Amino acid sequence: MKEELFKKYVKDLDGLVKEVKSWGEEFTVLHQTFQFAERWMYETGVIFLFGRLYKFLDFRDITIGGKGLDAAVRWQDEVKNLEFEVLSSGFKEHIKRGDVKPEDYKNTIIVCWEDDWKEAPKEIDIIVLKDLLGLGLKDILAA
Repeated sequence: MKEELFKKYVKDLDGLVKEVKSWGEEFTVLHQTFQFAERWMYETGVIFLFGRLYKFLDFRDITIGGKGLDAAVRWQDEVKNLEFEVLSSGFKEHIKRGDVKPEDYKNTIIVCWEDDWKEAPKEIDIIVLKDLLGLGLKDILAA
């Protein structure tokens, strides 16, 4: 995940790292499970992790559903549409179906486990949960 997106959407980096560290053994099991299952993971796993990390992100007023995507959140004074994907490239299907149009890209955020979409439109922000969890991984595994 790009550093500017950390700065843009993570409101409490220290809290996020502390939270992940507090998971202790649960984190190690969770991380190993996701590493093992990431190619077979379902979107619900991404939603579960997002729910656990939501309070550290700079979002308010989450609403499930809307405009053909999974959710909408308020970020500052803007409404952003969220789409949960295991791999960011899964979002291509929403573009193909017309769920999102180029003029909507700047208000769209993909929340995924892994960012594998090299040619993603630059206007779409991609939050990579694997990277958020990785913030505390070194400290946890070193303990």
